[in-house]
Amino acid sequence: MKVFSKFKKIKNSIFNGKKVRHIGIDLGTANTIIYIKEEGIKIDEPSYISRNNKTERVDKIGELAKKIAGKEPKYIDIIRPLKNGVISNYEATLNMLEGFFEEIRDDAITNDSVLVCIPSGVTQVERRSVFNVVLDAGAKEVNLVEEPIAAAIGSGIDIFEPKAHLVVNVGAGTTEISFISSGGDSNSKSIRIAGDHFDQDIVEYVKDEYGIIIGKKTAETLKIKSNLSETDDEKFEIRGIDTITYLPKSVEIKVDVVNKAIIYKINLIIDSIKQALEEIAPEISADIYETGIYLSGGGARIKLLKKRIEEAFNLNVTVVEEPRHAVIKGLSIILDDFNKYTNLIISDHTEY
Repeated sequence: MKVFSKFKKIKNSIFNGKKVRHIGIDLGTANTIIYIKEEGIKIDEPSYISRNNKTERVDKIGELAKKIAGKEPKYIDIIRPLKNGVISNYEATLNMLEGFFEEIRDDAITNDSVLVCIPSGVTQVERRSVFNVVLDAGAKEVNLVEEPIAAAIGSGIDIFEPKAHLVVNVGAGTTEISFISSGGDSNSKSIRIAGDHFDQDIVEYVKDEYGIIIGKKTAETLKIKSNLSETDDEKFEIRGIDTITYLPKSVEIKVDVVNKAIIYKINLIIDSIKQALEEIAPEISADIYETGIYLSGGGARIKLLKKRIEEAFNLNVTVVEEPRHAVIKGLSIILDDFNKYTNLIISDHTEY
């Protein structure tokens, strides 16, 4: 692993005499969030593109592409460029980033230095894909930081104190289970069970129990509504296709249906947390007993997840403030005081 030395300061605002803009990107399976230093979050859009297969040109990106998912004409392909936290379609990822970069283009600035988060445990090939796609999209410099580190910093944890913290970051494609201590990630486990998998389980459960076929967008909406509900008895109307007649159908279901659908995957996450806790040193375990577990990422908003983790481990579980933005907030903090976090940067690839 190549690490920055202290004299390599990307915080400098000049590249070959030209002004540099510092950008943080949370390149997620469900959403791509782009932060510009001193300006704030400029892009917060679904990681989607639509492509016209007649003209072979990109039709829409982000929210506009997601809105037509499931309702698109035959000549339009809806593509989600990332899967399980990594790039699964390089060209589509490039098209999406080019579109987002165009939205934030500043003609007065020709050099963008970009800090991107990546899941822990990615392969060298997956890491290189992130470097290359951001460079190909127009960045002049690309640096990486592991997602658990960014999530911890964005959760308000002082990662340099000699005390361990357990951060469980539940995204759309992966769940990162990480022990953060003394300026770094002392142990991390990445599992490919997260929000998208919950959505798929809701689709299958509703089909089996109610005889209605719904799309993943409907499942996601149902999941979000259930998190906002005050009681498990609250009902929601969903619409889809009858599995027997194949005609349009609507049914009312209770919030607890969502819990029944996702409980199996939640238990798998809990099993992974338990395994991670069993592998750590006694000193770290003692710290976790005191500091508890921090939940971040979009999945942290699932009430049942917090409840089941508390029941399983008898530890205090804290859902961090704005959990979906924990990673991008961490990136913004790093960019604001880059030299402090120099040793956490994983690699660099600079194009002058």
